[in-house]
Amino acid sequence: MADSDNIIPEQIDETYPVAGQDNDSQGFRDNFAIIQSSLSSTKTALQDLESKVLLKDALTNTILDNDLQGNIISNGVIKGVSQEHFNTGNITGSNDTIIEWSTAAYQDVTLAANGLTLSLSGWPDSGVYAKMRLAIRSNTGDNRTVNFSAGAGTIRVNQSNWDTALTAGDFVVESATSPTIIDAWTVDGGITVFLEYIGNFTILS
Repeated sequence: MADSDNIIPEQIDETYPVAGQDNDSQGFRDNFAIIQSSLSSTKTALQDLESKVLLKDALTNTILDNDLQGNIISNGVIKGVSQEHFNTGNITGSNDTIIEWSTAAYQDVTLAANGLTLSLSGWPDSGVYAKMRLAIRSNTGDNRTVNFSAGAGTIRVNQSNWDTALTAGDFVVESATSPTIIDAWTVDGGITVFLEYIGNFTILS
């Protein structure tokens, strides 16, 4: 039973007290008890809503948090909804560089060193489809060899598609302005990550 079911104004005796006569104090106590109980239930119901509902803006003295915690939105129409974008800035580390799906669906990745390994992680739990798009550039326009890892998982590619992106067997990014686009997705929480080479995108002439 919802807390709102305990809000029972209909049980308040609106005819009490009766004007022009002595009234038993029990009637006052009964009405006050119903009011107090209903107000308490109202507070509980509002607090429950405040902790669970989706909001357009933060409530007073709170921080907006519309985390759905993996719950399903079904049978709806989505209009004008965008996805998060993230720019990694220049990546210079010599170790695996972590690119997390949970950060953004579209990520600009700028390689400022050669031979980096991008570790694709931060995926949701197994059983749901999750995808991110990487737009990879070289910070100077020099050739940058890059590798991909799924951490403890496995990378899978369509070899005939992937081979079109390789130079002498290496995946090389060679432009500071025209990104190399790769899609990465999984349905098992990153145990298997699929990669697809989409292409190099240059300025339309």
